[in-house]
Amino acid sequence: MADPKQILLLVETSRVFGRDVIQGISRYAKERANWLFHFEDRGINEGLPPSLDNWHGDGIIARSPTRPLAKAIGELQCPVVELLGDGKVQSAEVRTDEKRTAELAVDHLLKQGFEHLAFYSFANSWWSDARRDAFAETTEIRGCSFNIFPGAFKGSNLPYPTWRQTFEKPLVQWIDRLPKPVGIWAVGDSQAIRVLEACRSLNLRVPAEVGILGTANEDVVCSMLSPSLSSIDLNAIEVGYKAAALLDAKMRKNEAKSKRSRRCSKVKTTPVFVPPSGVIMRESTNRMAVIDPEIDEAIKIIERSAIYGLTVDQLAEELLLSRSTLERRFRQYFKCSPSQEINHIRVERAKGFLRETAWPIKLISEKTGFDLPENFVRYFKRLVGETPRQYRMRFYGGDASK
Repeated sequence: MADPKQILLLVETSRVFGRDVIQGISRYAKERANWLFHFEDRGINEGLPPSLDNWHGDGIIARSPTRPLAKAIGELQCPVVELLGDGKVQSAEVRTDEKRTAELAVDHLLKQGFEHLAFYSFANSWWSDARRDAFAETTEIRGCSFNIFPGAFKGSNLPYPTWRQTFEKPLVQWIDRLPKPVGIWAVGDSQAIRVLEACRSLNLRVPAEVGILGTANEDVVCSMLSPSLSSIDLNAIEVGYKAAALLDAKMRKNEAKSKRSRRCSKVKTTPVFVPPSGVIMRESTNRMAVIDPEIDEAIKIIERSAIYGLTVDQLAEELLLSRSTLERRFRQYFKCSPSQEINHIRVERAKGFLRETAWPIKLISEKTGFDLPENFVRYFKRLVGETPRQYRMRFYGGDASK
């Protein structure tokens, strides 16, 4: 048996995202590779450990927040998969699908009855800007009223800058001026906490007047807040898994090349985009429970039972409402019918099956509650803009026209 490959991990352990990335890398290694890992506890903004200046191994997976660190890693002369970068010299090769993340955020806040939407970030790093731009594009497509915080952070290129007390006043003033009720999506959980604190200082009710949605789902922190913080799970375990798969491919490609030079050759890759897992709703965005508990229960039933063949008549019966009353109140908040929402949930579940399994279209149709495969394909194309097969092939690469 060949000796295990020596893999260096320069991924932060101080955040749940980094820890989940490491978990995904570990899962890949257990399933598909013989790797020996080298890593230590790290913060997000730390540089290359001095003990590794002359490290010689087979591959590196890193989240490099600065150019000096990215340069130092490059000098170690082995295949590297970068998961952060500065957005200029080096960008993430495996990254969160910001477009899909923004769609989840906007749809969630709209479903909770927020008439206005806003985006908050005090940093101007490339990944934050990408999230902001995806939010703006998505809200424009939805035809929503939205506002973007103009930014208060100056003086550093760090992708994860430290909060400063001077940022508080601009944030409070901005929230105070926003039309209400407003749903605010923060670029990260730590910044969502600042939004929550600003709302307290203004005596604004969360979520009745202001809904707050974080990003990354730091579960312990989100759950301990009052009200508890809703957040988007970015599927970091899958990011780690795909990063490990990419590194494995790079190392295999290098091994197959000529060994005339000890210096490894650069392998150009197309970025891999990983969709988030979904919104973890907690108290900070659950406005519907406050303004219309019955419609809030309707949404929960749809999310729980749509893929099991739920009909609008069954939904109305379970809620002890007439179908006409259910339809009217549902449209009042969501601008769509209960039937449309049921099919939307079914299609979203189908997307997950198309990405995560090799199941045939007919089986996915059955698993998501559609009576006939042709109805599934028709609804899917209407909502997504492409057939299920085209969606699957686009996600994995290949010729979707066949």
